[in-house]
Amino acid sequence: MTAPELSTADAEQLRQLLARFSHAFDNADAEALAGVFAEDGVIELARTGAVFTGLEKIRVFARDLGQDHPDHQTLDSVFGVDEDGTVRGRSRYLAILPDGSVHNGDYFDVYTRTPDGWRIAHRRSVPRYPRRHHHDA
Repeated sequence: MTAPELSTADAEQLRQLLARFSHAFDNADAEALAGVFAEDGVIELARTGAVFTGLEKIRVFARDLGQDHPDHQTLDSVFGVDEDGTVRGRSRYLAILPDGSVHNGDYFDVYTRTPDGWRIAHRRSVPRYPRRHHHDA
């Protein structure tokens, strides 16, 4: 059995979803985050071990970062479909910190299609530097 293919239209919708993430998250736009994460969505931060489950906790996390939070850039996204139909993505991110330094890493996402369009069901954010353990991914 071969894995299902992701249509070009779906891939473009996922790219738009990732763009909406940066705009909504960096502006602590709690309402716009509903257009990015599933109601039961999860953000998992490999650096700290923190996990935020559910749209409301994700909203609080974004708001609590305050004015001096990183500015996120999402790039080099690739998407695939598992044999069971699970849609996954891997993106590189650059986060510009208030002092001008840059933090980078990878987003490992699982997406879900809702009646309102694609949403992030699960995001694992894994920093690339400093390298910690090879099993972080």
